[in-house]
Amino acid sequence: MKALMKLPVESRSPELTPTQVFLQQVRRSLDEIDAVDIEAIVETLVDAWRAGARVFVMGNGGSAATASHFVCDLHAATRGERTLSAMSLSDGLPLLTALANDHGYESVFSEQLAAHARPDDVAVMISASGDSENVVRAAHTARTRGAHTVGMLGFGGGRASQLVARKVVVSSTDFGVVESVHATVAHLLAARVRSRVAT
Repeated sequence: MKALMKLPVESRSPELTPTQVFLQQVRRSLDEIDAVDIEAIVETLVDAWRAGARVFVMGNGGSAATASHFVCDLHAATRGERTLSAMSLSDGLPLLTALANDHGYESVFSEQLAAHARPDDVAVMISASGDSENVVRAAHTARTRGAHTVGMLGFGGGRASQLVARKVVVSSTDFGVVESVHATVAHLLAARVRSRVAT
């Protein structure tokens, strides 16, 4: 009697857990980032440091936290004889609430830029969706004031993507993934700035 042939058993990869899915999405989003875009933003920040110009960073919610953290890192990266002047427009709660009360929340960043931004300054817009109205208006105002514009954006870029000269765009539409990648990008930018000003 002929022996029965054993058919190969199809190998199945085990189903990914929610944790594995999230980490996979973050990894894929990080892989999308082009080093050329990172270096272009680094150049803009280093030029501001050389010129004694200021960097204004802004965002809402989790992006506001990233903005504050990024400002801390930029100060640390350039601490010394000429520290880069960087500030988060999301941090001044009394001013933020006054502007929201008087002009509407959509103007809280643009009003600050209109008062302070000058040519050679840099405005960094951080937005997971790229469509936050106050971020979009800030980008318009920064351009009007002659400031350089930088975006850390998600969801494919949104409206803000068309208004910034330098940008890192994450295609994911998961807020947690986008904000995780933006935090990593902010650390990378600060590290690259530190390396450049040290030479």
